[in-house]
Amino acid sequence: MFYLPNYAGAFRCIGQQLQRQKIEVFELKSHANEFRLQCGDPNPPYTGVTRMSLSKEQIQMIDREGRSRRGQASPEIRFDGIPEILRAVGEYLDRKGGALRTLNNSPSSSDAAFEIEYQTRAGQIQSESLTMTFIREACVRMYQRRSALSEPVNLLTRKR
Repeated sequence: MFYLPNYAGAFRCIGQQLQRQKIEVFELKSHANEFRLQCGDPNPPYTGVTRMSLSKEQIQMIDREGRSRRGQASPEIRFDGIPEILRAVGEYLDRKGGALRTLNNSPSSSDAAFEIEYQTRAGQIQSESLTMTFIREACVRMYQRRSALSEPVNLLTRKR
């Protein structure tokens, strides 16, 4: 199992890779030193399966590329893109202190958007279904925290 101290950043990079390839349906699994993705074919007739592996080094490279693009583009606030959604799911996992086993966006439950399975620090395996409402709220909270930290007045007055 590939443990990262910051799943939010890694998942955002994975989301950027998926978005670049126009992949919408996927299953992400953690292995020894990499993440493995099994994805639905983004091209008609949508019957194929695409597989990819992303190492820590590849994720760091995607992050560097993303940082350079974010610095050039005008800030557009979106909470529905796959990078933002995966970042929120990653932050949820970070807060739980878990190590990812599996994440997929084709859940068996009709009201869930994602199913996540992780191992807790105590070694227990947990499975959860996350709704899109919960994920969007997490995206908004992350944005609010980041914008509050970027305002020097808020830092001084401890507004949150």
